[in-house]
Amino acid sequence: MSHFVRNSLLAATALMGLSALPAMAAPATAETSVAAKPAPARTHSLEGNVEQRILSLHAKLQITPQQEPHWVQFATVMRDNARAMDMSFQRRVQTMPTMTAPENMASYAQVSTEHAQQMQRLGPAFQVLYDSMTDIQKKGADQVFRDDAHRGPPMMKK
Repeated sequence: MSHFVRNSLLAATALMGLSALPAMAAPATAETSVAAKPAPARTHSLEGNVEQRILSLHAKLQITPQQEPHWVQFATVMRDNARAMDMSFQRRVQTMPTMTAPENMASYAQVSTEHAQQMQRLGPAFQVLYDSMTDIQKKGADQVFRDDAHRGPPMMKK
């Protein structure tokens, strides 16, 4: 898979919170602070990038201790999405050398479909968190997501 395609999907996932997607083997619990989790060793993976995104969003959104259980649920979906996308990318990369052009297109469509399904799962998890925010936090969250959308994918900037 081209780096552009992989990075584009990564950016879309991360920007939404963000696909993309779980790095921890053990499920997170409400008592586990997301900020205290170590970053995974494979920082080149979607999982590693999503861990960075999780830490960044936690700070930018000013998550309170009362909101932490909702945050943990949201971050868990992000991690799950990242793990799933990493597996999809690995499958695609492993089979790409023998793919015909139509198979390549079908494979890309499958990855895109999986990404869309993951985003469908992420939205409700974020909505619960968003609903728990103060009006000031909501305005801040709205701006964070607007800013991220306007910046575009990080790998496309020079």
